[in-house]
Amino acid sequence: MTGYQVTSRARDLEHVSVVPNLSSRFFRWSIGLGLVAAVSAGAGVAVVRYASGQTEKFTSTALVPFDSTATSGATPTDLPPFVNLAVPFTSQAPLMNWAARQHDCEEATLVMVDSYLHGDRSGTLIDPQAADTAINRITPWKPNVDLTDQQLGELAKEHLGWDYRIYPATLANIKEQLAQGRPVIVGVRTHGLGNSNYPGYEGHYEEPGWSVSHYLVITGYDRSGNLILNDPGITRGHGYSITFHQLSFAIDDLDRAYPDLNQGRIVLVLAPDATS
Repeated sequence: MTGYQVTSRARDLEHVSVVPNLSSRFFRWSIGLGLVAAVSAGAGVAVVRYASGQTEKFTSTALVPFDSTATSGATPTDLPPFVNLAVPFTSQAPLMNWAARQHDCEEATLVMVDSYLHGDRSGTLIDPQAADTAINRITPWKPNVDLTDQQLGELAKEHLGWDYRIYPATLANIKEQLAQGRPVIVGVRTHGLGNSNYPGYEGHYEEPGWSVSHYLVITGYDRSGNLILNDPGITRGHGYSITFHQLSFAIDDLDRAYPDLNQGRIVLVLAPDATS
């Protein structure tokens, strides 16, 4: 996305007000709904109850490094019936400073995945101050305000030390990666996700400046094949469930609205390199 910036991008949340008489929209963010999590631990399984009342079980799936002898991968016939990796969560504005965090979904996504790959299997909210510090550390590494999957993977490799792969965004590929303990990163357009918690979803659906380019983490899939998200663009983005059809629409929606970010239907996966 070299040379591409969106100056009025809204990269979040529950409350938005538009300041009139400006040629480009200016967004003022206020505090969103908090995340409520209660955790009980078992032998490799935890249960988290989200603010929505949804209950999901975390599964202790071993992380498989890239290029190891085990990476032939699970086939569609031997995939687990459900996977929900205990990836810790942060929004992209952990201190609720949304006005300063409109463009930081890449950073928040990397903070979540990096924490998980380093062994944080809590599946709970990352300490807000620690998350904010981690986001600030990543921001100077970005070559542009908005990154393609390739650029985000290169950033993670150079600065965080993880190898990366880019795969076609098929349901089989996503499930296979999750079954190998690897969270999946995907670029979408916010309103394309169908999540009505996003600001302007009812009154400004997919209007420029309201529906914007975005990154999030797929952490699992349920028995019905729906995908489970850690979405840093909203405070209630922990454990949001979405159909694969809806996710595909959100990816295509990004490509249509942001042609400089168009890489087709793909996902990004980070993992350690078995040879390093």
